[in-house]
Amino acid sequence: MRIANKTMVITIALLLSLTGCSNFGVEGDVQADHQEVSSMVAAAEEYDLSALALELPANWELDTEDPMNYLLKNDRGERVGRISSSPYVADFEFKHALPNHSSVINDETINLPAGVCRLITLDADNGPAASGATGTHNTYYGIVTIKNKVIYILEFTNLDKDPQSKQQFIDLLKKISLKEPVS
Repeated sequence: MRIANKTMVITIALLLSLTGCSNFGVEGDVQADHQEVSSMVAAAEEYDLSALALELPANWELDTEDPMNYLLKNDRGERVGRISSSPYVADFEFKHALPNHSSVINDETINLPAGVCRLITLDADNGPAASGATGTHNTYYGIVTIKNKVIYILEFTNLDKDPQSKQQFIDLLKKISLKEPVS
């Protein structure tokens, strides 16, 4: 939803700037508006995941249909995670609303080849009572900081509490990098 709002703001600002509606014919304001729109477009592009390089396990898929949120699908085609990004800021604070009926059971820092990762483990409810699902599972968040470049935010779950799932996620995190720029 937040991305859709940013897209709408950029679109409206661009339309107003290009049509001159927001500046009432004052030429200096047009130039300022164009610069502001260019800055907004550049900021939106920083959230693009196209620079992400990630080696997936055999028969896994990365659904890249949405350029702002990639979906991880396992070898059975099931969604097991999501990837988004944020522009790099040195004092980045992960402000993600926890899913209902979940709690943080571990918050640690691990070093990866690409950078530093904050790894958060949640104990999450398996579903609403009406679903008949009982118990809990672990959901993992990896906040990977590639210094002076980008911050990748990954969410992952196998809907279990198996320590191998956490290791599988860490192995995936270790394979994150940036694509080399095409020249």
